[in-house]
Amino acid sequence: MSKLNKDILFLIFEELQYDSKSLFSCLIVNKLWCETVIPILWKNPWRYAINYKKSSLYYVITSYLPDNTKEFLTRQGVQSFPILQQPLLFDYLSFCRSVNVNILNNIISIGTSSAHNQFLLQQEFYNVMIRKCPELKYLNMISIKHQIFYFPEAKARLESLCELECNTSIDSSYFYGLAYVCQNIQGLIITNTNKHANYGTVKLIEVQKNLKYFEWHDNFDDLMEPLEDPYTEIFLALEEHANILNHLVINLYYDYSYYFDNYYSFLQDILLEFHNLKTL
Repeated sequence: MSKLNKDILFLIFEELQYDSKSLFSCLIVNKLWCETVIPILWKNPWRYAINYKKSSLYYVITSYLPDNTKEFLTRQGVQSFPILQQPLLFDYLSFCRSVNVNILNNIISIGTSSAHNQFLLQQEFYNVMIRKCPELKYLNMISIKHQIFYFPEAKARLESLCELECNTSIDSSYFYGLAYVCQNIQGLIITNTNKHANYGTVKLIEVQKNLKYFEWHDNFDDLMEPLEDPYTEIFLALEEHANILNHLVINLYYDYSYYFDNYYSFLQDILLEFHNLKTL
């Protein structure tokens, strides 16, 4: 193994990308192995169990914050900014190709318990991620509170987005902003938490140029009937991608069938247009 060059090692380690225990063990073998594993671990660092490395991720990300930002946040009551005795061994965030807002918010809770200060930290963390990730491929923005497409360099980063996870509780205006920037999404997963239509998600679907994978999941806290039909516009927008969509997952709240006439007949008619589906 010691004679394998870096390219071969990289291919081997990529096969272990979901096996965090093995990858972390490889880090301590020697310098070459460490240099080869780090980009694989940081391509999507959120996929690994977070509990044992939550503080480490917090310290790495905060180390990228400018000093004046740290000073401002400290005055607001945010704590636990690391004092680095030497520079980071790697430019970790330059390897990152994904952002998971839920996990970032979890990490941020280390610095402060104040909701206001967490909001401030979120803005700075998202800004750093957008600035440092050279090519963003995956974004999970469930529970996001900041319009990241207004950040400097956001357009250049988000144009490369391939996969997006979101929910309909996010304001429509947010999706209209994303629709202006992100038009090459191949995989879109939407959790429907609203009982009325979110027309921003409709627009986001309409503008995509290569949508191949789509999931829709109803997830309601109670069983009240919807205020309006949340489905028809979504599936009419999907129909525009019928020739390229390969994978379609639809998980509807079945008791809504009484709410609009012949809805399932309508859905069946639309599905007949999807000639290239591989999974349904």
